[in-house]
Amino acid sequence: MFFIIKRIIELRLITPFYEYFIHQALHSTKSPTHKNHHIDYWNDKIEIEYWILPIIAFFYYIENYHLLLGLIQYFILHTISHNAPELLPSSLKNHHEIHHNHRDWNLCVSSTFPDYIYGTLLKKDLKY
Repeated sequence: MFFIIKRIIELRLITPFYEYFIHQALHSTKSPTHKNHHIDYWNDKIEIEYWILPIIAFFYYIENYHLLLGLIQYFILHTISHNAPELLPSSLKNHHEIHHNHRDWNLCVSSTFPDYIYGTLLKKDLKY
């Protein structure tokens, strides 16, 4: 029972920080793949990001369940946020939509609290 509680705590409280920093690195290094993801968003050409599946398999193979669960959580929530956003709580749906309008804000997909802690939380879309 303790193992399950520990994994839930890790999944909801720790892995969002990994996600936040990885996403921040993708933007700061101007990753072409991630840039294309944003371009595809604006052109309504979002596809499922299958590139993550071999990474998920790798963490399963090496039995790193902490990162495995975090990647699965990211994959599911990010896929839903683009393909069926009505299934997400409105706070997460809006959080990710705002990110696509303001790339330096709302970097975490699965939660909002890392953005709150690091000062990158934008609650409402800024109008130009």
